[in-house]
Amino acid sequence: MLDPVAKKLRAILTETLPYEVPVTFSNEFLFVSELRKEKLSPAALGFLNGDYRRPLKDDQYTVPFNFQIRKGSRGRNTLSIVHPLQQMKMAGFLFEYSRTIIEECKDSERSLRAPFQVLPEVSKDELKKFGKVKKLGLPHVAPADGKLDINFAPSFFSLRKYNLLDKFYGSNELLRLESRFPLMRKIDVTKCFFNIYTHSITWAVKEKAYSKKHSGKYSFEGRFDTLMQRSNYNETNGIVVGPEISRVFAEIIFQKIDCSVVEHLGPSLHEERDFALRRYVDDFFLFAKNEGVLDELTRAVEACLEEYKLFPNEEKEQTLQRPFVTNITRAKQGISNIADKLVEETKKEITEDRSDQRDISRNLRNTLEELRLVVRETHSTFSEVSGPIYHVIGKALREVNKNSKDMSADGQLDAINRVRGILRILFYSLASDFRVSPVYKAYQAIEELSEFKRHIGPSDAEALDDYLIFEVTELIATYGNDHSSNDVSLEICNLILLGTSIKPDLFLAQEAVKEMFDKLLEQKTVGYFTFVGLMYAFGHSSGNHKSSKDKLTLMACKRVVEKKTELRTDSETYLLFSDVLSCPSVEVSEKKKLIKEVLGNTGLSDDDVRSLAKHVAFVDWSTGRTSHFLQRKRLQPVYTAV
Repeated sequence: MLDPVAKKLRAILTETLPYEVPVTFSNEFLFVSELRKEKLSPAALGFLNGDYRRPLKDDQYTVPFNFQIRKGSRGRNTLSIVHPLQQMKMAGFLFEYSRTIIEECKDSERSLRAPFQVLPEVSKDELKKFGKVKKLGLPHVAPADGKLDINFAPSFFSLRKYNLLDKFYGSNELLRLESRFPLMRKIDVTKCFFNIYTHSITWAVKEKAYSKKHSGKYSFEGRFDTLMQRSNYNETNGIVVGPEISRVFAEIIFQKIDCSVVEHLGPSLHEERDFALRRYVDDFFLFAKNEGVLDELTRAVEACLEEYKLFPNEEKEQTLQRPFVTNITRAKQGISNIADKLVEETKKEITEDRSDQRDISRNLRNTLEELRLVVRETHSTFSEVSGPIYHVIGKALREVNKNSKDMSADGQLDAINRVRGILRILFYSLASDFRVSPVYKAYQAIEELSEFKRHIGPSDAEALDDYLIFEVTELIATYGNDHSSNDVSLEICNLILLGTSIKPDLFLAQEAVKEMFDKLLEQKTVGYFTFVGLMYAFGHSSGNHKSSKDKLTLMACKRVVEKKTELRTDSETYLLFSDVLSCPSVEVSEKKKLIKEVLGNTGLSDDDVRSLAKHVAFVDWSTGRTSHFLQRKRLQPVYTAV
C-alpha cells in the first residue's frame, strides 16, 4: 500500500498550483518533506511542525499570491498561487472526496473535460512514452517501496474525453456533429472564475431551496464552498484562477448548468436530433439545424447561467456555418504543414557539399518566411496558432543531433547551420508570442542541445552558447520593463532562469541584463519572482556578486519581517520566507536572524538551519533537476481558465 501521508498529499503535486510558475518552482520539496521530516533533529522538526507548517484551522482564511501573465494579443490573465498551508488542505480534501467528485461529474455527457477516475500513482502509458528518465537528484521514493513515484504524476484525475480544447477541434466527434448540424455557435462565459459564486456549488449538488435551508450542514458541497473561500480572502464572489482544483469546482457547477439547459428547452426539442450541446470548462458549443433552434438554445444557456450569476461574453460569441472552419483553423493547418517540412529538412543526412548546405540553409530561412505569411494571410496571431511550431522544434533538434555523430569539419558546419536555423525560428516565434508556455518550450528546446554541443567540440559549443545568450538578451531588452513596480513578470523571471542555465557569467555581463538588474536592486522592496530570478542568476555566476546578493537578501528579509504577522495568511510572504531560508546564497547567520525575527525561534543550530533548507524550499536552486521540471511540464496539459 502507498504511504498514507503520500496518498493524502499526492494532489499537492499537480492539482493545487497553476501550470504557469517559475520553471524551477514546485511543491515537490514540500511533499517529500512531509514524508521524511521525522529524520530531522528535534529542534528542526519542532520548527517545521510549529507555526511554520502547523495545519490551518478550518475558519482561517489565506490570501493568494496573485500575478499576471501575458495571454498573447488579448492582454493578461491573473493567476494565483494559493498559500501552501491551504494547498495542503486542498490536497486532503481531494483525496477524501475523490469518489464524490467523480460521481458529481458524471451527470452531463455533454462535458468535454471532466474528472473521470483517480490516476494510478505511476502511469504505465507515460512510462512507455518517456522511457527511462534520469532522476537527476530528485528526492525520489521508489514504487517498489510501496510509495509514490513523483516523477510520473501528471495529474490526480484522468479526464474524460479531451485534456486540451484543440483535441476537440480535431476530433471525429466534431466531424460527426458537423455532418448532422449545419450551424454551430460558440459562447464564452465572461470572466468565469472571477465571477463564480462559491455558494453555487451547493445549488449544483442540491436544489437551491434545500441548499439555502441547510447551508450550515457539514457536507461535501459545504466543505468545498468553504475551502474555496478560505483560499481566496474569504471571498464568496470568485475563485482562484490557475489550480486544477478550481476547474474541478467549476466543472461540478457547469455539469448542473448543462442539464438545466436541456430541461429548459422542454419536450418539443429533442437533444441530438434537433440540437446538440458540448462544453469545455466554460466554453459552450451549440449545434442546431436552423437559426431559430440555435437562438432558442442560446437563450436557454443564458437563462441557466444567470441562475448562477454568470453571463456570456457577447463580444466573443461566434456563429459558424458548416464546415466549421475559421481563420485560426486554416492558420493552424498551414503551420502544421510548415512544421512537418521543418522536420523533414532536418532529417536529411549531414552533408559536406557546400551547395547542398546552402540549399538546406535557404529552406530553413524560407520556413520562417512561410510561417510569417500564414499568420498574416489568415489574420491570426502567433499566440493563437504557433503551437505546432514549438512542438516540432525539439523534434527537429533531436533529428540534427541524431545525424551529427562522428562528423567531419565540413559536416559539422552543416549541422551547426541547421541548428542555428531552427533556433532562429524558435526565437522569432518566442518574440512574437512572449508567453509563459512558449518560454517553457524554448527551455525544453535548448535542453535538447546538450548532447549536440558535446559532438561539435568546445569552441563551436561556446559560439552556440554566445548566440543563445544574444537571443535571450534581445528578449530581455524588448520585454525587460514588463513588470510591476517591485516584481518582474513571470515570463521575465523564467527568461532570467533560461539565460542563467546557458552561460551565467556571459548572461550577467550583457548590458540589457545589467541595466534591468540594477533597476530592480534600486527598488525599495522586492517581489518573489524578482528574488528567485536574481538570486538564481547571482548564485550560478562565478563572478563576485556578494554586494548584490547581500542587498537582495536584505530587501527580502525586510519585506518578510514587515509582514511577519501575515506569514500563515499571505502566500507571497510565506513563499519568500521559505526560499530565503532555502537559498544557498543566503548566509546561515542571516537565516537564523530572520527566523528569530519572524517566529522567535532561537533554538536552531547552524546545522539545523542547513538541514531545513530542502524541507522549506519551493525553488530548486541547483541546475541538476531542470530536466526533471521540464519533463513534468511536458506531462501536464496547458489550460488557462479565463
